[in-house]
Amino acid sequence: MRGRMAIVVAAGALAAVGAACGGDAGGAQSREVLVDYVHDEFAASYLAYFPRDVTLRPGDTVNFRQEWTGEPHSVTMGTMVDEMMGVISPLIEKYGHLPDDEIPPEVFEEFMAASAALPYMLPDTLEGGPVNQNVGQPCYLDEGAPPEDPMEPCTDEQQEQPAFDGRQSYYNSGFIPYAGERGNTFDVVLANDIEPGTYAYYCNVHGPFQAGTITVVGADEEIPSEADVARQALAEIEEVTAPLAAALEEARASDAATIFGQEVRKPYAGWGSDEPTTTHAVIDEFIPKENTVTVGESITWSFVGGHTVSFNVPDYFTQLSIEDDGTVIFSPDALQPRGGPGHPAAEGPPPGEGEAEGEGAPGGEGEGEGGGPPGGPPPEPVAVDAGTWDGRSFLSSGMFFDGTYSVTFTEPGRYSYACLVHPAMVGSVVVEEA
Repeated sequence: MRGRMAIVVAAGALAAVGAACGGDAGGAQSREVLVDYVHDEFAASYLAYFPRDVTLRPGDTVNFRQEWTGEPHSVTMGTMVDEMMGVISPLIEKYGHLPDDEIPPEVFEEFMAASAALPYMLPDTLEGGPVNQNVGQPCYLDEGAPPEDPMEPCTDEQQEQPAFDGRQSYYNSGFIPYAGERGNTFDVVLANDIEPGTYAYYCNVHGPFQAGTITVVGADEEIPSEADVARQALAEIEEVTAPLAAALEEARASDAATIFGQEVRKPYAGWGSDEPTTTHAVIDEFIPKENTVTVGESITWSFVGGHTVSFNVPDYFTQLSIEDDGTVIFSPDALQPRGGPGHPAAEGPPPGEGEAEGEGAPGGEGEGEGGGPPGGPPPEPVAVDAGTWDGRSFLSSGMFFDGTYSVTFTEPGRYSYACLVHPAMVGSVVVEEA
């Protein structure tokens, strides 16, 4: 239980420090917020921050530490975000756990109007479009919005990170890479002159469902200790994990099921929980991990959430990467079909998608639901047959959110496969002589 125990041990160690120093120790303090989470018992992606809310004083620092699951993230703040979340947070709290068809249409309209001024990092990459450079790259503005041209990044001067004073209109980390100089880290120093209050942040990849707040109190007020913050993070992680773990056990025991409104059969590519929640997390597992067939037989995977089934994959690469000049690029190999037919084009965004990758607005149970007009039924899942495969070429389904993908195996052997988006999501097929 590496991930859970790491937080428990850290919390225990920090408790001793907290007991000795207290939350009001002299000098600037720092507190850690996890971006996503790597669970030690099963692969999953947590589209959340842990803890969601943290309290600090002027001059203190928030250390955002990304746990890499393959999902890209950002930390985006500023008065534009405060204004958006001031409208959207109450809508999510009231309606976010409901399916789309139970949410009044005017709620969607209010949600979309509130978020219209803030661009998303990946508006149409599933269809081969580019990354929005004005939000994929860092951007810190005292006033105004990012450039209207999505291919125009903020200037070099605007990409220099200042302390956060709460008055900046836009304060954006850009894509947080999984390696390199900025790998998995983003620190926010609170300016000495920041006013006490609550400041919102969110992920401009996954949208306002992945959000949190920084509460700034007076310089002479006490704040929760590092141990308290670690314990709160663990409690929130366990709250999200409990229904996922229960759903995974049920999936392993079932040959067929109904989830997110679709009927599926094993093997499953991904899984999730139907339990109502406003914190989105998905299971990045093939269930079962190993399948056995004879030559000439096929396997049909049922997709639950946004994943790929990919054989003979290249060396590891992410769906987003940063070039030497700072340009954030998207790899079509990660999400587009290769070596066979992929998910047919459909009207509207792909299932499970709203304006941001992996999110609906503002309802839905995360990935795997939605995709039609707001408040309407989801599109029918599709079945794709990739035909025969001899084990020699790169074969990838492309990104599916639901539906099925079939492959017929023509040569004996053991073949490993993976999801190109989620690196911990792996499986194998054993093909035996007939």
